[in-house]
Amino acid sequence: MTLQQVLPLLLYLPEDSTLKLPKIPWNTEISPLGIPRFKEGGSEAVLLIHGFRGLTQEFYYLFDRISEEGYTVSLPRLPGHGTNAADFHASNGSDWLRKVTDEYLLLKTTHDKVHIAGLSMGGLLTLILAQEFTPDSICLMAPAISIRHKLIHHIHFLKYIKPYANGEWDEEKENDPLRKALGREYWAKTDTWKLADMMKLRKRALENLSRVESRTLTIVSEGDKTVAPDAVEIISNGISSKNIEHLILEKSSHVLVNGCEKEEVADRLIEWLKQE
Repeated sequence: MTLQQVLPLLLYLPEDSTLKLPKIPWNTEISPLGIPRFKEGGSEAVLLIHGFRGLTQEFYYLFDRISEEGYTVSLPRLPGHGTNAADFHASNGSDWLRKVTDEYLLLKTTHDKVHIAGLSMGGLLTLILAQEFTPDSICLMAPAISIRHKLIHHIHFLKYIKPYANGEWDEEKENDPLRKALGREYWAKTDTWKLADMMKLRKRALENLSRVESRTLTIVSEGDKTVAPDAVEIISNGISSKNIEHLILEKSSHVLVNGCEKEEVADRLIEWLKQE
């Protein structure tokens, strides 16, 4: 078919809806707890990736500790996070992966070495980046590889039946008004369509584990009610890295970067970064 024959057909194609912005409330703002951070340091950079429905604020302690050691540190906000439920619903796994890919490429272009550390879904994104780009090292913190809640494995069907599921968040236990506001948007109920997006990332990460050759540190906790400690075994048996280590905490909850053992997490990660 010649170009002259094709051009008239283009007149009958439907309008490309992908160019339209998703429906996000006009008054949407980023919470102070979701503000991204970046601090230039030395020639080695560390990319920190938060988790599903997570906040950059949860990483501020770790960010500061790594920065104090002279590293350049980047802590981006994943699309749809730290704002409101409508903005979150308008985002998807491709958006989250594209965001951290761009951050990694920028750091790699401007620095000699790049390390990546991700929490929960951020661990899945870290694995995918490692499969594609082989960063100098990675740290997987409570990676959403082995999830305790078994119903989540049927989420691709359940999302049609129950688009939103009740969450376990208790507003009465929150003292911070900023966290209360975000809790009503993200944690009081679970957007099962977005959970399905996360599980797509998990599937991709698991299917390509053998492509991970970067030095790998995995940190999990016995006290984590979301991710099971056997994530360590799954990762160790699946990746191709010759340098694999792990740390198993006892008390920390799922967000172990901001929990009761955050100092130990920071100490171990910094020690790991300094290894050759």
